[in-house]
Amino acid sequence: MSEKEIIIKMAAEAGAKAALETLEMERNKSIKGRHDRRLRNTKLLLKNYRVFKKHRDNAVYRASQMDESAIDILDLMWDPHNSQEMKVESIKKSAVRTSIIMEHIDEMVGIYKVICSNSGKAEIERKYRVLYAMYIADEPTTAEKIAKSENIDTRTVYKDIDAACDKMAALIFGVDWLTKE
Repeated sequence: MSEKEIIIKMAAEAGAKAALETLEMERNKSIKGRHDRRLRNTKLLLKNYRVFKKHRDNAVYRASQMDESAIDILDLMWDPHNSQEMKVESIKKSAVRTSIIMEHIDEMVGIYKVICSNSGKAEIERKYRVLYAMYIADEPTTAEKIAKSENIDTRTVYKDIDAACDKMAALIFGVDWLTKE
């Protein structure tokens, strides 16, 4: 092999190695981004839990109410010349999606409660209570009130919420969360 061919081969290998490293860094960034989005989405779902609950409980359209006559009534509303069609469809989809998501969250909060209760660790049990008090309980409360009732520092309340949200994200998103992909 000539000196020129050796240099070309070395350059190609270095370029391929650099490309693979860049690709791996981008992949890791993408995985971390999805992980971060799921955690952020979990926190948003929990922070807005009470609002979503009111939406679900007060929505005019409910999936459980949908029977053939309701479908016929909604079909009558779908006048192709009516600009309101998209608004009605959006309301219908929103009500159904919110209801499904809320059922899922309620179920996962219940599972999280059982997991925490069965842990036998006061700190883990507290994390459920903190999460519940902050986001799920009917009456909103503050981190300061939670800290006082749990006899912990306010910073610990936020640390508990972060840890609980991490576990809740795993429950809400399942394997997608655990593999962080």
